[in-house]
Parts: sequence; C-alpha cells; structure tokens
Amino acid sequence: MLLSYYPMRLADAEKIVTWTYENEYAMYSFSESYEDIHELMNGEYFSVLDEQERLVGFICCGESARVPGGITIGLYQEEGYLDIGLGLDPDLTGQKIGSVFLKQSLVFLQNQFKSSQFRLVVATFNERAIKVYERAGFQKGKAFYSKVNNEDMLFISMKMRMEMPIYSFEEITEQDLTEVREIYNYYVSNTTISFHTEELTLEEIKTSVMNQNPRFKSFVIKEENEMKGYVLITQYKSKQAYDFSGEVTIYLKPGTVGKGIGGKALRYIEDVAREQGFYTLIATVCMENTRSISLFEKHGYEQCAMFKGVGYKFDRRLDIGSFQKVL
Repeated sequence: MLLSYYPMRLADAEKIVTWTYENEYAMYSFSESYEDIHELMNGEYFSVLDEQERLVGFICCGESARVPGGITIGLYQEEGYLDIGLGLDPDLTGQKIGSVFLKQSLVFLQNQFKSSQFRLVVATFNERAIKVYERAGFQKGKAFYSKVNNEDMLFISMKMRMEMPIYSFEEITEQDLTEVREIYNYYVSNTTISFHTEELTLEEIKTSVMNQNPRFKSFVIKEENEMKGYVLITQYKSKQAYDFSGEVTIYLKPGTVGKGIGGKALRYIEDVAREQGFYTLIATVCMENTRSISLFEKHGYEQCAMFKGVGYKFDRRLDIGSFQKVL
C-alpha cells in the first residue's frame, strides 16, 4: 500500500467524523458535530489516501496530538519532539496495515516538519496499537490518567528517534548548477537514461532546469548539506491546451540509487505539482531503465505510450515509454 498525504480537506473531515469504532475503541469515534469538523480543519491534520485516492485515515501533529492529562503531568515540557496522532478508517483496523500506515506517516512527517523525534500517547488497553508502535521503534515512557467521557482512563506516552536520514528539497539556484551538471552528465556519458550523446555545458544545464515560468519548479535533494540529486517539473508541450500537464524528471547522484530517495522526491514533486494546479504528470523513460519504470509504476504511474526505436545511442536502437499519473 502506497499512501499519499494532503492537508485535511473539508470533504475528508466530514467523512471522518462519521467513522464509528466498536466496543472499547469507541473513545476514538467523533461526534459528527461542527466542532469536530472545525477541529479537523485547524491546520494540524492531514488526510491519508491510498493508491486509488481512497481516504484510509488521518494524522495530526502539534497541539492537536496532545492529551490533557499529559499536560497536567508536564509531559510536553520536554522539547525537541513532534507530538503526533494517527487514526485509521475503522473498516481497515485489524487487517495488519497499521505498521505500513505508521511507517509511511513517519517518513511524511519527517520530511514535512524536518523532525526525527516523535512522541505519541496511547490508551494502555490498546495493546494492538502499542505493539505496532514498539515494532516501529517507539519506547514506553510516562503513564498517566486523563478524562475520557468524564471517566479517568490510563494512557502511556511513547517516544522514538528515527535513524533514517532527513532529506530536504530546495529550489535550484545558480550556485547548484555545477553539481547538477556533474550529476546529469554522468548519465549522458555512461547510460541510456539520458538521450543526450554529448555532455551539456553549464549554460545548457541552466536552461534545462531553471524555467522562467514559475509554475515549473526544480529542486535539489539534500541530506543535511550534501546534494543527492535533483527533481523537476518541466513543460510537457508548448501549446496552451497542455498547460495543466507537466513532465516529471528525477536524477540522483551515482551511488545513491536504491535508498528510497527517488520515492521521496516523487512524492514531494507531486505535492508541488498539485499546488501549481497541474492535472497530470508524465514521465518519459528509456525502456532499458527498468529501475525508473519500477519507481514510477510503484507510485501509481501507468504506461500510456510506447515509441519503438526512436533513440539511437551506444550503437543500438532504443525504445521509450510514457508513464502518466493523474494527480
């Protein structure tokens, strides 16, 4: 299951407040009130959708993830942690997807808030959730009581620090062009990933990655201060009817492929594309490049075209495919 994250939308909030949890889990149900919808729309909640764009859950962070009893005992005075909460569609509970939901949510939160330390609170009776959190690396902390429906309920805090690197995305500037050129020209000289047969100059690289139209965005991918690659949306066609379509491209520094960076970059640039009003993204891939094909297909792109023998490099004819995703 591949999940996508969006700032909470009104239609999603209106659906979430109708979710009903059974038995002891009823404490997680909302009341279908305007106040609950208003809470979900306060800017600290995110909708979580699957590959078919179906709402599967939500996450929250900051003040919205804090429990009153934890405030009373000073739990939140320890700084450096992002407080989080998660909610799964009750129809999906008990289907062993909680671990996937948690892990992908942590990666999203890590990239969204540049945080690697997380804290959450869970009712002690919810052993199923506690096991999921522990398997992900959370450790139990302070226990405390907090009021739920006017009754005291025992909660426990859990914290973790993610060891995986934090990747950031920064718009490409002229200072980045030399390193961007080195990355791209590696693929020109050594692979059929690029259909250029001669290395690009600095000015040619600048033209290809720094579009004058502000809708088309280009970002370097960094781990701390080290560039790991770059990702961009470029114009698909120059005719006006294509204005809501973009072409997505990712190039990673040799040696960094296979570490999950491409997936993070793709999810990030798709969010940017949505903000810029694009309807669809298209990736053009040499059919020898099975790793890129796998990346795009894994993230919901479908092959929509095949052009046979349109490229010629390294003394052989090359096919290209177009892979499309409606955002």
